[in-house]
Amino acid sequence: MIVFLTEEASMQVTLATLIRALYPHLIEGMHWWVLKFSGKSDLEKNIPQKMRNWNHGDPLFVILRDNDGSDCIALKKHLGKLASSTGKPFKVRVVCQELESWFLGDDQAVAKSYPNCRFSNKTAKYRNPDRMTNASQVLADLTGDSSKVQRAALIAQHLNPARNASRSFKVLFNTLQQHLG
Repeated sequence: MIVFLTEEASMQVTLATLIRALYPHLIEGMHWWVLKFSGKSDLEKNIPQKMRNWNHGDPLFVILRDNDGSDCIALKKHLGKLASSTGKPFKVRVVCQELESWFLGDDQAVAKSYPNCRFSNKTAKYRNPDRMTNASQVLADLTGDSSKVQRAALIAQHLNPARNASRSFKVLFNTLQQHLG
């Protein structure tokens, strides 16, 4: 079982949609859970308590948080320190830089969700979406949709790990494969 601890609703929707699409035979609540918090500080404040008090199954906890321009190594250490105090198994996965980088990493998934939206991961601007510091705004401009949760629900169902240009997405996908696949 994997229990994801996420910072926001759009991350929760993305993970739940992605897991349902990639692993339709797995049951939410039995094989996986996605818990959302109200932002980074709420997530960080609740990591130790939520992990320590978890009494359902024997889960691997996966802490998922946007990098948002932070020092990635320092952020992973900080989150790891919060989780390690619980003595429970965990992994930290940092989304570089924002969740929307994952969506920009798969131009075909965006096109399926927003047929009027055209861009290519072959162009320099979109080739490495993890480096974009304003991915959310770029995606809103490209799609005409400013709702993070709605974009997540639409695009996540079409994400394909094999063609995604986001390295941080591929790292998360490898974690899914190791523990759910």
